[in-house]
Amino acid sequence: MEVPRMLVAVAGKFPPMDYVDGRFSAPTTGLEANLGRMPVATIGDHSIGQSSAINAYFASEFGLMGSNNIEAAHIVSISEHLKEMHTQYKTLVPWATEPKPEAQDKWFEGGAKDLTGVAVRNDQSTRYLSWWLGRMEPTLGSKGFAVGNKLSLADILLFSSFADSLTPEQARPKLPVWRREPFGSKERTNEALQKHPRILASCNTV
Repeated sequence: MEVPRMLVAVAGKFPPMDYVDGRFSAPTTGLEANLGRMPVATIGDHSIGQSSAINAYFASEFGLMGSNNIEAAHIVSISEHLKEMHTQYKTLVPWATEPKPEAQDKWFEGGAKDLTGVAVRNDQSTRYLSWWLGRMEPTLGSKGFAVGNKLSLADILLFSSFADSLTPEQARPKLPVWRREPFGSKERTNEALQKHPRILASCNTV
């Protein structure tokens, strides 16, 4: 739910004045919208389940879904690319487990190298960070934003994936570094971003 919190923060809304932040406990009602699970956003008498749907709702409410339907579709496309990328990362580093050095080396340095043209189907199981960055880079806008001429959900999603981190002071006690930094290493992620100026520019707008 960090992306929805970023979206409402961009809109100038913060708890507890503007909304109730229930990140640490499941609500007693509304979970049916997500088949009995979290995350759920409750707006009035309505509940919305699934992260992508919640993101789309808040982005639409706050003018962060582009200026037209083509831009909105591009934003959804970037969202799906990032979702696939994170799924691929989990094949090397299962959720909530500390990354092993060899897995990190594969993610940051190895993998498929077909960065242009038709994607090589036989290499899809080794599409690691450089593949996703290299393939996404030319699809982003050249004016500092991922899509169009203004901040959008796409920029916030890119920031969440590649640039969002916590300092020791911001994190809860004893939270390990690999859980505070993108892909377990802010330094290595930043190094990769330097080679992809459009993605870096998008992250810097947030």
